[in-house]
Amino acid sequence: MRILMLCSEYEGLIKTGGLADACRGLTKSLVDAGHQVVVLLPKYGSLYELKTQDWQSVYLTLGQRPFGCAVRHLNQDGVSVGLIEHHEFFQRLRPYDDGEHGYADNPLRFAFFCKAALTWCREQGFCPDIIHGHDWQTALAGVYLQQEQAQDDFFANSRFVFTIHNGAYQEVVAASWASQLELSESAEPVNLLQQGILTASKLNTVSSGYRDELLSEPAANGLAALYQQRQADFRGILNGCDYSLWHPAEDPHLVANYDWPDLSGKAACKTWLRQHHQLPDKPVPLYVAVSRITSQKGFDYLLPALAQWLPTTDSQVLIMGTGERQYTEALFALAARFKGQMSFVMGFDEAMAHKIEAGGDFFLMPSLFEPCGLNQIYSLRYGTLPIVRATGGLKDTVVPYPEPDATGLHFGPATAAALVKVLQQADALYQDKPAYLVMQQRGMAQLFSWQQAREQYEALYQAALAEN
Repeated sequence: MRILMLCSEYEGLIKTGGLADACRGLTKSLVDAGHQVVVLLPKYGSLYELKTQDWQSVYLTLGQRPFGCAVRHLNQDGVSVGLIEHHEFFQRLRPYDDGEHGYADNPLRFAFFCKAALTWCREQGFCPDIIHGHDWQTALAGVYLQQEQAQDDFFANSRFVFTIHNGAYQEVVAASWASQLELSESAEPVNLLQQGILTASKLNTVSSGYRDELLSEPAANGLAALYQQRQADFRGILNGCDYSLWHPAEDPHLVANYDWPDLSGKAACKTWLRQHHQLPDKPVPLYVAVSRITSQKGFDYLLPALAQWLPTTDSQVLIMGTGERQYTEALFALAARFKGQMSFVMGFDEAMAHKIEAGGDFFLMPSLFEPCGLNQIYSLRYGTLPIVRATGGLKDTVVPYPEPDATGLHFGPATAAALVKVLQQADALYQDKPAYLVMQQRGMAQLFSWQQAREQYEALYQAALAEN
C-alpha cells in the first residue's frame, strides 16, 4: 500500500511524548513489511540545522489566503520523511506552546500543515491509498480530503484513517475560526478532534482498554455520543515497543548492559543512578518515574502519597520530567524535605530516561488516564516492575500482583490512600526476593512488538479501502 503518515512529531526528529515513539515504530514496521510510506511533519525551529536531500515548493490557498512553503526531504533510518517548512508557522523552538500556553494560531498552523500535505501529494503525483493522521493536529486532513475528492478523481480511492493517541487534547476554537479553516459555518465552537472522528473511514485508539473508556463519560471529554456513533469503525490497537531502541542488552545509553538471568549490569546501573542524583547507596528499593508533570499523570494524588509514605519507609524516589509549575514546585519542595531519599530532575533527556529505566526497581505510573503508555512496557523489558493505576493501556499491559502471572502492581481508586497502600505492598514485595525476581523475569520476557500492532493496522487499512 501507499501510505501518507501525517505526524506532528516523530522520534529521532522531534518528541514531546509517546506519540513520537508510536509514529516512528509503526512507520518502520510498515516499511519493513514492504509498504511505500512517506512521513510528513512540520519543520519546527529545532529541525532547521538538519541537512536535507532535496526540496519542492508548494503553493496553496487556505481560507482565501495564499500561502507558500517548501517540503524538504531526508532519509531517517530508511524512512522517507518530508519536512513542511513555513517560517511564520513552524520556525519556533517548541512545537505546540511557549512553555506556558498553546500558541494562539495553532488551529491555523496545523490546518495549513494538513492542506499543504495534500497539495504536495497532488503536485508530486503521489496518490496514497491511506492517509493516516495522528491526533487533533492532523484531524482536518479528513475534511480537506473530502473537499479534494469533490473536485476531481485524483484522491478518489484514498481513505483517511485517524488514530487518537490522547482524546483529552481536542483543540476547541470559537465558531469564528470556521472560515479561516475552510470548515462549514457553525454557530457552535469548532472541535478539531471531532472533525477527524467524523471524516475518518476508520479510526482507532492505542489500546483496547482506552477504546472502551472513550465510549462513555467522563473519559470521552464530551465526545462519548460521537464515539458510540462511530463504534463499528472504532478499534483499539495497542502500541508496540521498538526493541531496537529499548533493550537493556544492547542499549548504548547504559553504563552496563544486562539481560536475564545475569542482572549484575542492572545493579551497576542502579549504583550509578544513585551516585549521579545524590542518593545514598543502600539496600533499599529505588522507585523511579519519567513523566510529563501534569494532572493526567496522577500528580494530584502522587504528591500527597509521597509526602505520607516517605517518612514511613527507607525507600528512595527519583523523578524526571517537565510540566505544570504547581506540580514541579511541589516536587522540588518534597525533594528538599526528603533530601537523600528523594531527587527531582526538571527537564527531559533521552539518554537519562534510559538510565532511569535501567536503574530503578519499581517504575511509578499512577496515571489518572493513560491511552496506552509506553514507559510501563519499557520498564517490563528493563526489569523495573511497573506500579500503575488500572486504566486504559496500563491495565492491558501489566498483570497485577498477586495474580499467578503478575508482572507489576495495580491500584484502582485515583486517591493518595490507594497509592500509599500499593507502595507499601511494593516495599513488602521487594523484601520477598524470590517473588520479586520471578515477577522481574516474567516481565522481562513480555513482548509487545510493532509487528503485532502493524498487522492490526494493515487490517484496519484494508477495511477502509473496502468501503465504496
